[in-house]
Amino acid sequence: MLMSNGVPPGSRRYSLLLATSLASLAALGCSDTGDPTGSGGEGSVSFTTWGEAYIEDEIPADLAGENGFIDGWSVKYEHFLVNFANIAVADQKGAVAVRMPGMKLFDNHVPSVKSIVDFDAIPAKAYTEVSYEIVPPAPHGDVGPDVDEELRQKMIDEGYSVYVDATATRDGEARHYAWGFPIATRYENCHSEQGGRDEKGFVIRNNATIEVQLTTHGDHLYYDRLQSSPNPSVRTALRFDAIALADADGDGELQLDELDGVSMAKLVGTYDLSGFKAATLKDFVTHLARTVGHFRGEGECDVTGL
Repeated sequence: MLMSNGVPPGSRRYSLLLATSLASLAALGCSDTGDPTGSGGEGSVSFTTWGEAYIEDEIPADLAGENGFIDGWSVKYEHFLVNFANIAVADQKGAVAVRMPGMKLFDNHVPSVKSIVDFDAIPAKAYTEVSYEIVPPAPHGDVGPDVDEELRQKMIDEGYSVYVDATATRDGEARHYAWGFPIATRYENCHSEQGGRDEKGFVIRNNATIEVQLTTHGDHLYYDRLQSSPNPSVRTALRFDAIALADADGDGELQLDELDGVSMAKLVGTYDLSGFKAATLKDFVTHLARTVGHFRGEGECDVTGL
């Protein structure tokens, strides 16, 4: 299992993962014995996705490290493609109520919240076991709005589940990069803060529809830790200097394989492996690519490589 959640830069409550607290979360969730409203019946859930402002607009520079790059870079995405599959909703006993058929590819640089799948006529009660996957697309898969067909085919051909096209800039310098990640990841035991407390999964209420957003976080590719520090004074920051310097041929075009030429042993003190294995900067960024999937905004899930 890959555990990967870091602390948010500043006020953004991103944490890179979760597993240590999940055992206690089950006790905090709503009862799984029937309808939370006490009236029986059925409701609906609408799964959506969104890339937030960091993907739609820009990740800014912020030398204070509160809400941007601590080393002065900024990043603008042209594309941020992610392919969702196997969304499953189950109760505390593991009984699956609904499961998404097929898969659907989105470019979350395209503005606004986008629909993945709707489920109707679900028994009204608590569903504490919610999971989904981000996997490479297949030719038969569905496609969200304004997805570039050439990029879709590239993801199919190369087996990419996540594909980003972006430009980083600082003081007149620029680095362009188009990276595809041939990985498959499962997100399970998803939970989020609702009404001031942590809620595992979600609750379906009688004659009501709930929206559950599978949010993607574009800043995670630049974290300097693979897991949050147990010491709250040790913060996770967004950094781009080491990535920029990986441009070995100096052409301003950053290939993901160029990051393979940067040993993590040389970045000790700036980057923290958090106990995981990552020999090169490419390995490190690939680990981080598994953490872009979130749940209902800042909510998190256990992350497992498939």
